[in-house]
Amino acid sequence: MLTVTYVVLVLLALAWPLLAVGAVALPFWGVVVLVGERRRTSEPDPAGRRRARWLLVAGPVLTACAAYGYGLSRMASGLPTDPDDRCRIAMRGRVPYDPDRAGGSSSLWPLHDTTCGPELVPGFVNPLVAGSAVVSVVLIASMAWVRISARRQQGASPVTR
Repeated sequence: MLTVTYVVLVLLALAWPLLAVGAVALPFWGVVVLVGERRRTSEPDPAGRRRARWLLVAGPVLTACAAYGYGLSRMASGLPTDPDDRCRIAMRGRVPYDPDRAGGSSSLWPLHDTTCGPELVPGFVNPLVAGSAVVSVVLIASMAWVRISARRQQGASPVTR
């Protein structure tokens, strides 16, 4: 289980640019599907709307994954090298690395890394991940609520023969 987690974290750290592209492209595609469905026919297509809704939900989910991967890619504790080399690589020459002054800690949630001295994970990463997760949960809950209310309305409507 630990190796699977490590592999997923490494993939997130490497593939965050692709996830960021998907975070923009999939909701855009969902809007195109909705607009195309409205122009194509006056009858609503439940399958097309359902697909568009899931494409719109994919945006915040992929945004959260991309932001988390971006934060992981900035951490020094994820690089498989000597601790002194890790800090020099992660700092990218911004601040001179002093191994005696370093110390600090790192964690995966909230994502932070102060093993080299200053915080290496940008400040926008954790709020963006949390906000995107909240937005995706709200979107999924609203989709479920709309579906349940539509089924109640269908059951309550009189049947004409």
